[in-house]
Amino acid sequence: MNRQKRQFIGRLLLAALLTMVMAFQSFAASARIAFSDPSAQVGQEVSVTMKFTSTDGQLLGDTKVTLDYDAGMLEYIGGSDNVSGGTGKLVIRGASGKTEVVTEMKFKTLRSGTASITVSDWEGYDNNGQVLSEVKTGSSAITIQGLETSSEDATLQSLQISPGTLDPAFTPSTENYTATVGLETENLAVSAVPNNEGATVALEGDSGLQAGENTVVCRVTAADGTTVKAYTIVVNKVEGGENSGEASVPEAAPEVLAELSSQAKKVQIVSLPADIAVPKGLKESEITIGSAKVTGWVPEAETDPEYCVFYCVNDNGEQSFYRYDRKEKTLQRYFDDGAKVDPELLEVGEKYNELVDDYNLLKWGAIGGGGAMLVLILILLILLVSSRRSRSFGESALRRENAREPGSASRAPGRRMTREERYMRGEEEEFEEEDEDFNEEIPVEAYQPEPAREDSKNYRPERPEREPEQKRKAPVVDMEKTLAASLAREAATTEEKPSKEPDADDFEFFDLDE
Repeated sequence: MNRQKRQFIGRLLLAALLTMVMAFQSFAASARIAFSDPSAQVGQEVSVTMKFTSTDGQLLGDTKVTLDYDAGMLEYIGGSDNVSGGTGKLVIRGASGKTEVVTEMKFKTLRSGTASITVSDWEGYDNNGQVLSEVKTGSSAITIQGLETSSEDATLQSLQISPGTLDPAFTPSTENYTATVGLETENLAVSAVPNNEGATVALEGDSGLQAGENTVVCRVTAADGTTVKAYTIVVNKVEGGENSGEASVPEAAPEVLAELSSQAKKVQIVSLPADIAVPKGLKESEITIGSAKVTGWVPEAETDPEYCVFYCVNDNGEQSFYRYDRKEKTLQRYFDDGAKVDPELLEVGEKYNELVDDYNLLKWGAIGGGGAMLVLILILLILLVSSRRSRSFGESALRRENAREPGSASRAPGRRMTREERYMRGEEEEFEEEDEDFNEEIPVEAYQPEPAREDSKNYRPERPEREPEQKRKAPVVDMEKTLAASLAREAATTEEKPSKEPDADDFEFFDLDE
């Protein structure tokens, strides 16, 4: 029983606690974003109001809204402190503690037509930090009207398509055309050039062509912002028609790094005051503007100038030269691009360049000549060193040759030259004369054999006394004669010696038959 009571009381307390929590909990708020839709003329300022409002009355927390706008028609010039950005994109931040955040934005209109401001992204919280459950977004449409003097011309100057051909051929007054393309064509390339530079062109239905009949509309809005003319092209996508692959394919668009726009300017052409000088390099020319012919200036050196210069006064009453780009149809204050170069200065510059070329040619010629001279000097030095070495070698050889001559200091005293040395030195005749003198000095008895002696067994020829060193070096012929005489003496000694009779007892005979 007590246990059941305790469970009941616990459940009751839990329910009370949950009730208290639910009482303090608030649901996430919802909001909406709304804009004003102003109108203005070209060149005027226009103010756009954006409201970020809580629809259930709860306080808003931090909010952030990102807006996109057409930078070609609007130029952001300022607004509330919570606005930042420009060039086609703005970021608006709101503070907490309010039920509505109001933001003002100021733009300058650049071109007639309808400019839109849309919400590309948003982020919002309530005062309790919870994400907003729902935010309804709107957009702003700004109507920009042309000036009273703006053109009402909404015609085209030219109209071309690819692939295919317009039928009938294009004329500015004809608004309806037909064309045939192949089944492989997905998009139709349309080139439309307005007759008036202030007019704008918008295309509809030129992409995602389906099999069968397709409608492409080229809508032209005049510079006044109200006159509109539509050119309609009925495109039949059938088999056998011209495909996009058979037509020229446009090059891929370059990557866009940033957008740049200019403010629309309105100036009035006035006469040139007498004390104002025309900028150098310009010549006077009569230029047609609308139905009026005015005096302007164009570059002197150009036969078909891309710009012309006028003397004008702007809305602030300031007078100056303005340059009008005939191709881009833009106007800006004239500034000197740089004075034309004096022909005499050009001639001086050309002469200077020629002198520089001649100097470079001479410099390289001097470098080449110096190199050749250095090589020649090296060759002469090598030849001179070689000549000195040859002369020194010849003198050394001559000294060695002189050292080998008779009586030279290099020969040992008392040394007798051999026959080969004499032969090598060309002294054979002198050698023979010395031989004859030598033969005469030796007596004949020296060649006779001596009588045999009784002690012949122990006989040894007496050696002559050692002759001087010079005579021991006798020529080969003398040695042969001496050797012959010695052999003759030995032969004589052998003949006089009695022969030895054989001993009778040397052999013993036996009779084997006995």
